[in-house]
Amino acid sequence: MKRIFRSKVFYLLILLVTLGIVLVFNNDKEPTEKLTEDEFFTTLEDGKVTFLKVEPQNSVYEIRGRLVGYEKDQYFITSVPNSEVSLDRMNNAIKEHNIEKIEFIPEDTETSGWVTLFTTTIPFVIIFILFFVIILFTVVIKRLNRPK
Repeated sequence: MKRIFRSKVFYLLILLVTLGIVLVFNNDKEPTEKLTEDEFFTTLEDGKVTFLKVEPQNSVYEIRGRLVGYEKDQYFITSVPNSEVSLDRMNNAIKEHNIEKIEFIPEDTETSGWVTLFTTTIPFVIIFILFFVIILFTVVIKRLNRPK
């Protein structure tokens, strides 16, 4: 059994299995086409967009969509600044042309799990430490006041 663990083949096999698992779960589809902001607005204003998915991220909107003639698994991706001008331009083009589906994903304002964990446990830790210090001081004071 020790010979198996010392063997380089065993560790290579573990590395390959781990790499395979990571590749299976990280199988994100790359966009078919990346459009610039100007290309996006010209295709949108020409009525060549059939589907839009708008997601705010920091100071830009990340937009995924499907153009006329795209198959179901094909899409484009672009970034548009989060400004009144770009929003008005998008809204005017959307009203002018019939776009089948528009998804607007609200900005993710959910706090991290780590932040929630720390903010809920730190008060209890502080109370426990204070309780421990108080008990420690009472024990020390009792020992100092004990007659010799």
